[in-house]
Amino acid sequence: MLTIKNKIEDNYFLPNDSVEAKKRLLEFMALPEETYISCYGFTLQEAYDAILELDAKGVKQSVLLDYSQGNGPSAKSKIKNLILNCKNAKIVLTAAGPKSDRPTSAFFHIKGMVKIPSDKRKSPFCMDGSTNITVSGFSQTNIMRFFSNKAYADKFVEQHLEVRDWALKTLPHYQPTILADNCDAVDYFFDNLPFEDSDLLI
Repeated sequence: MLTIKNKIEDNYFLPNDSVEAKKRLLEFMALPEETYISCYGFTLQEAYDAILELDAKGVKQSVLLDYSQGNGPSAKSKIKNLILNCKNAKIVLTAAGPKSDRPTSAFFHIKGMVKIPSDKRKSPFCMDGSTNITVSGFSQTNIMRFFSNKAYADKFVEQHLEVRDWALKTLPHYQPTILADNCDAVDYFFDNLPFEDSDLLI
């Protein structure tokens, strides 16, 4: 548990604030700072475009997504394209992780991001809430929050790295970046996924 006092934040209440929330999210994702993305539903094309744009600039990014996304009808092709075209970002698929009582079968259900400024005098930029980064997520009743807080960011990144490292070690069969050394192998991975089809999250 982490108790944060005196945190100033902007809260968007969806669907009323959907247009403003999406605009703020894409502005946030465009910030050219070290990035940590932990997300369950992640199918919004503009979000993938933002990752690729920062990757082309050499920005360090770590993207941790739930394993169901790798076989989802909307996310599958986008994740595949991201893996084939990113040179600097690390993309990892995971389940709930080592602290769960169902580590390999429960979902990785976070919806959050952290940006670490290169200027260490500045507090990290944070986003979280209940909103999946999907088209439908912005049409649903959700909350999306933006704020700056180093204590939160430190805890978020700590959890992100713990689960990411666990997934790379424990779930190598979910990692196209481990199994695939070339385009043909990436194609094979996404055509022969080791888990059931998912129609979640469009």
